[in-house]
Amino acid sequence: MQLSNENIAKTIEDLLVLFEKAEVSRRDVLKICLVVEEALLRWQEHFGMTHEFKVYNKKWFGAPKIVIRLAGEPFNPLKNEFEDADTILSNAVMKNLLHLDEAKTIYRYENGYNELISFSTKERKPIKIPGGSITIAIVLAIIFSFLADFLPPDVQNTLLNEVVTPILDTLMQLIVSVTIFMVFFAVISSICAIEDSTMLGNIGLTVIGRLFFLNVLIIFLTIFVGGVFFPLNFVENGDSFAISKVVELFLSIVPTNILAAFLDGNILQVTVLAFLIGICITLTGNHTINLKSIVIELNELVFKVTDKVFSIIPLMIFLCIFQTLAESDFSEFFVVWKLVAASIITYAAIILLMLIHIKFKIKLGITDFLKKIFPAFIIAFTTINGGAALPKIIEVSRDNLRIDEKFCNFWAPLAFVMFCPSELIALTLCAIYGISAAAGSFSLIDSFIIIFLAIQLSIATPDGAGGIAAAYGIILTQFGLPLEIIGALMITDVIIDNLFTGLDVVAHECELFLVSHNMGFIEEF
Repeated sequence: MQLSNENIAKTIEDLLVLFEKAEVSRRDVLKICLVVEEALLRWQEHFGMTHEFKVYNKKWFGAPKIVIRLAGEPFNPLKNEFEDADTILSNAVMKNLLHLDEAKTIYRYENGYNELISFSTKERKPIKIPGGSITIAIVLAIIFSFLADFLPPDVQNTLLNEVVTPILDTLMQLIVSVTIFMVFFAVISSICAIEDSTMLGNIGLTVIGRLFFLNVLIIFLTIFVGGVFFPLNFVENGDSFAISKVVELFLSIVPTNILAAFLDGNILQVTVLAFLIGICITLTGNHTINLKSIVIELNELVFKVTDKVFSIIPLMIFLCIFQTLAESDFSEFFVVWKLVAASIITYAAIILLMLIHIKFKIKLGITDFLKKIFPAFIIAFTTINGGAALPKIIEVSRDNLRIDEKFCNFWAPLAFVMFCPSELIALTLCAIYGISAAAGSFSLIDSFIIIFLAIQLSIATPDGAGGIAAAYGIILTQFGLPLEIIGALMITDVIIDNLFTGLDVVAHECELFLVSHNMGFIEEF
């Protein structure tokens, strides 16, 4: 082939197809094509458009390899000694492209031929482990706790009491402390984002009220099911409940000492303080635009710091489980299956009730409804990411369920933030299991505290194992319960994470379908 522009373009197209079929990463394919195209253009400029070249496809240890051969005097197109303004790829850019991890392009001169050789291995697909680093931490903790049994008793005691326990206590306090600030700024920034008090209007207030009511019902159902698996010592509040207990609850959330609220990790007081500050900033209107911007930027900064701190969560889980197993036998971890069973039964009851409601109120069969929303469910189930399913939720709601698109665009992101049944169930069971394990009492006042904390933390806590672990720590700290039980809770989370992420989508679609029908945003079936 001659070094014409048409032949060069055709060669690059063939290379693109060749490497893509060989499952080379898109990134490496594009870089190889850029380098080869620039090299051929430099040969064209040096030898002329009538000079001929040949392309050979070969294999190199199972990897795709192409050799471009051109007869003539030695000329390395990968180096440009006389760089000028017309050069497409500068020497610096060319040098960076040539030093790839998986793809290589080299030049050599042999037997009167200039040769350009490019090859690359197949794209390395990461191994996906359910639960990721948390699962690895759990497995390693079980292995190391088994090996620790072979150590002398005095060495075991030293390891647990003087090494593991101090490190674990420090990590837990660090996570709880950072999360307190994260919740504080998240609440303030979310309130500051409401620039107009009439922005939500009647529709927004109705939807938010409905979601809040549904959250409360889920929490009470979880308390009931959790109490079956983890018996609680219920305490009646008596005649004094109406006055003294209610007054005591509301007074306890009023921050009388701002610094003490943060130092003591009192999430109730910190949240109330954040609400007050956020409302005051919003009410001042346009006079505090710069202050709103500062708050939002601080919120982003705190979230970045929190994200870095949450990277130690796997280590914390490892130490929790290692300490628990090393100090006891494996029979104690049967509690994990109780947590799993309680979670599944609670969620199954929620979904079943919502589907029955749809069947009898809107006259749509349960099987038909599930088929319509299945595309959104499978995305969340396989990616373990509810946010990844948001576009598909809007699509299936609009096309399959015939819901008004504007209402879908409003409702889906709002529900993603305010309505997370899986986290509500997990956080409520955390409190129930902790109170039961500590042989403590449970009162109606405690249920109010759980409602307040679970709803607020399910909204403010970021997705991921780190976020839910920090939320567990806050609830346990608020009730004065041992933080060591987080290990069992995290194992439970790993087991049911995929399923519950998918079920969150089902719950979202059920509620969207029902509320849109009630408000007249849906076509009749």
